[in-house]
Amino acid sequence: MSDSTGHGSSMWESDGFKPPRLPKSAPRVRLAILSGPGKGQTVELTRCVSVIGSRRGCKLQLKSADISAVHCAIVNSGDEVYLRDLVSSTGTYLNDLKAQFEKLEDGDTVRVADWELRVHVSAYTLDTLSDLPHVSLEPGADAFGVEVNGSGEMIRLERPVGLVGRKQGCDVVVNDSKISRAHMLLFSYSGQPVFCDLLSNNGVMMNDERIAFGNLHSGDRLMLGSVPLRMILPGVGRRKPQSSAPSSNGTSKSATPSTPPAKSSFASNSGTGTVIQPLDDDASDRIDIRAAEVDR
Repeated sequence: MSDSTGHGSSMWESDGFKPPRLPKSAPRVRLAILSGPGKGQTVELTRCVSVIGSRRGCKLQLKSADISAVHCAIVNSGDEVYLRDLVSSTGTYLNDLKAQFEKLEDGDTVRVADWELRVHVSAYTLDTLSDLPHVSLEPGADAFGVEVNGSGEMIRLERPVGLVGRKQGCDVVVNDSKISRAHMLLFSYSGQPVFCDLLSNNGVMMNDERIAFGNLHSGDRLMLGSVPLRMILPGVGRRKPQSSAPSSNGTSKSATPSTPPAKSSFASNSGTGTVIQPLDDDASDRIDIRAAEVDR
């Protein structure tokens, strides 16, 4: 079954969209529905990316013809909270002004179609050091650079949260029919550069494996549709080559080291980086509000 954009169902629809849960040191974010269907409900945003849209798997699934499949996202970097419109068809409004990318503050209002949402942001106070393992001690990226399809040209992201997709208005526009209009986000989470798939239909491939969320190193190559992207991250070292391991047929295989970055002003420093592991979550934390019987 396809949605209104003409794409098929996402592989993440059955299990939901679950980026890592936030550490206790991150700001706490809640959305109160002030108007529209579901008025009076409060939604706790416990993950680093919370997608609002009509597609199954969104954190806040709003079923209306005026809501895009993935309409907007609230990104919690562990320090700051941002609102990012995902090149939606009817727009996202912050405090009654049309917004593309903005930092969120306590008391802000976000409007999408018939819904008005009040944003509540509060900070945790840590009593122990138990939360420190979630915070990277490695240097973070000084900037995000993306090379598309081996062009030799680097696109430098100018915002803390970058949007990659095939629709004009994305920070990195990739013209390929297999790529969703809003395909993935690039940002820093707990000091680590990461990517997050936006419930896209064909996903993000890294090292021949489809991954919804992962940390990035200089020289990493991501495949979106048939288009390769190479990450250029100053201040972040290249990924360590994996050691040989037996495959399912008993033979040994080794991961191919990342191709060295091309010479540019974004030459990387040495380092390793820290893998961010999603935390287990047995219960669904998605909210489904049906505004109209529409076939999305």
